[in-house]
Amino acid sequence: MSQNGTVTAPPKRSRFASGAAVTLPLSEGDWVLVHAELTYGQQRRLASAGLTGVPAALAEQGQGQGLTVDLAAYDIERLCMWVMDWSFTDGDGGHIVVSRERIEALHPDTAAEIQKALDAHVAASEGKGGSPTGGSAPAATSSSARPSAGAGRR
Repeated sequence: MSQNGTVTAPPKRSRFASGAAVTLPLSEGDWVLVHAELTYGQQRRLASAGLTGVPAALAEQGQGQGLTVDLAAYDIERLCMWVMDWSFTDGDGGHIVVSRERIEALHPDTAAEIQKALDAHVAASEGKGGSPTGGSAPAATSSSARPSAGAGRR
């Protein structure tokens, strides 16, 4: 109730992803800019990233329940989906634009650091009542496995 005695309704929530971005700090003063949340379409595209189908042996036995997952493809797509920008530069100090090729060229330690920062961001968002928008790789045994991040932007 307001001070003058009228009832005020809470603001109506948006039915669409915000499009906001969040800067996540990395080591050595670097940072990565990621989506604050993923859209439904991005989540669904990421959910299918890395799924390579039912192994032939299972399909022949009529056991189409088990899916195979290419975790490398999923991890790369996850970064492509989430990462919008970063502070990385080339040897001359020029900004390196985010692209699938650049993500694939990252040093494994750097990719792992970004994934860890992204994991923390997603966990914090889910803990604040936000929509599930990212997470670990999909389970290899269920087509209903629900990875919570969206599909690649670049």
